[in-house]
Amino acid sequence: MSLRARFLTILALRWLATGLIIPVSVLLPLSRGLSVTEIGLVTAAQGVVVLVLEIPSGALSDSWGRRQVLIASAIVAVTAYVIAISAQDVLAFAASWAMMGIFRALDSGPLEAWFVDAERARGAADEVPRGLAHAGTVMGVAIAAGSLASGGLVFVADDSDVALAVPYVAAIAVTLAQVVAALVVMDRVPAADRSERKGWARTLTEGVGLVSGPALRWFAVAMVFSGIGVSALEMFLPVRLDEFSGDTAAAGAAMGPVAAGAWAVGGAGSAVVARVLRHRSAASLAPALVAMQAIALLGMAVAGTPTLLVGAFWAAYAVHLGFGASFNSLVHERVDDAHRATALSVTSMAFLGSGAAGGIGLGALSDAVPPRRPSPRGRWPSRSPRVSSPWPAEPRHSRPSGAPQKNREDSRSLRVSPVRIR
Repeated sequence: MSLRARFLTILALRWLATGLIIPVSVLLPLSRGLSVTEIGLVTAAQGVVVLVLEIPSGALSDSWGRRQVLIASAIVAVTAYVIAISAQDVLAFAASWAMMGIFRALDSGPLEAWFVDAERARGAADEVPRGLAHAGTVMGVAIAAGSLASGGLVFVADDSDVALAVPYVAAIAVTLAQVVAALVVMDRVPAADRSERKGWARTLTEGVGLVSGPALRWFAVAMVFSGIGVSALEMFLPVRLDEFSGDTAAAGAAMGPVAAGAWAVGGAGSAVVARVLRHRSAASLAPALVAMQAIALLGMAVAGTPTLLVGAFWAAYAVHLGFGASFNSLVHERVDDAHRATALSVTSMAFLGSGAAGGIGLGALSDAVPPRRPSPRGRWPSRSPRVSSPWPAEPRHSRPSGAPQKNREDSRSLRVSPVRIR
């Protein structure tokens, strides 16, 4: 097996597991009684942990070894998934998301760094750009496939009470397969001369200096607003689908194909942006993409039917991924080789930190505003009262006054209207 094939195999397993849990990561705590505000607090735990550990984890990968850190990240991911499966309250879900934050911090770089190290060690540095380009395609396909599989698993689950946890079980199996693959196919690459603890402090200091300086100050600000926008995308699509359907398991089945479609559209959008960048500068394209994303988010907020909601979500996702390509081009133009990774790490920290804060703020705002009943044309019908279709017939707000509400008290019912997200 070629070096590139080994790299892409491990990468596919890593992102397949993520694709499996994306559609249900918000709906699982929602089905177990958490309010939107509580979910915002829970998901913020991941952003805060990544915010703190991102740069130190990169130094750990440099000093300890790529394969060791990648395997450690996978073990942490399995732990996070196990906690999520059994979680029933805010603290347990927060612990799961905090573990996911550790996983993401450890995972953000060792595999790609191993591939680049190995290509350079065998004198094939010119193969790196092509390999990384293929990696982007594999990542999108793996997430889309995982999202589709997740929706299918939720759809066919016999017990709707546990249906939303089934994708986590599948993700555990895939992640363990990733560990085996890493042990088998990741060869050791001779380490370069690296500094350890002193290097961590120096890297952090230089990163803060880059952001506070004129070269990247406004790019960090842009990442703050982008993080808030993505927080709205990830949190409120499943919430609004649940609002239309009235059943979190049904919304979970719907999220599979919806998330898969988003990644497919996002990949296409990135390809279009790459072509446009051949003829126009990133500086002129990036503001236009941000404006388009804002319009798409507004469309998600006011959408009166599930079809319009999903269409606006796909449009926002396509624009967001395209913005990433143009944004990184601008960052690379303003830093030298010695500070390139530091610059990207610090802008990523700005993105994740603002996303965590945005999740808390937007969740609190949604809970503070009374819900508005979706129109009859916005309801997706099902074939039976049980979750036999992604689109159940009964909207949440049309239940008879004496009907029981599964796994959720009235005080914790969703309070998201089509006009209050922004």
